[in-house]
Amino acid sequence: MSNITMFVIGLIIFCAYLFTLFSIIVKSNNAQQKELENDPELKNYNNK
Repeated sequence: MSNITMFVIGLIIFCAYLFTLFSIIVKSNNAQQKELENDPELKNYNNK
């Protein structure tokens, strides 16, 4: 019984870690994309 409890607790912690990691990656990616879209130097470069 103790092994199952430890496994479930570890699985919950691991899933929470992965969810947090992926959410941070997605938020950072969106912020970087928005920053690149608003960069005037890149807009001029892409329009040439």
